[in-house]
Amino acid sequence: PDSLYDLSMLEDLHLFRNSFSGSISTQIGRLTKLKTLTLAENNFTGTLPTELGLCQDLEFLRIEMTDIEGSAPKEVCDLTEKNLFSDDRDKEYFKADCLEDNVTMVAFFVCDCCSSCCDHVTNQCKILD
Repeated sequence: PDSLYDLSMLEDLHLFRNSFSGSISTQIGRLTKLKTLTLAENNFTGTLPTELGLCQDLEFLRIEMTDIEGSAPKEVCDLTEKNLFSDDRDKEYFKADCLEDNVTMVAFFVCDCCSSCCDHVTNQCKILD
């Protein structure tokens, strides 16, 4: 619901495995205090909005096993120099369906800054070096 984006002090949003569908709103950028965003294992579609890069405190992002496609926006990858890719964080701080799948040999989601990639077909994941 749109009222979610009025929660300006929200730090953690875990929607893991809830059968949610639809696209991620560009309004996600209004959640500027967001530290953790877990959208994994839902039926989300579309692309990851560039506005997510406005969440300057973001430390942990999981979008694997969704139908989010396209590529990681530069604005999100730019967080690598800030909080998202801190060395003291979990090694799976940005997890997406960016492994080539066994059928098409093409990654479902293109990501140059993910820490862990999954195969969209088999759900097998691999931590990247």
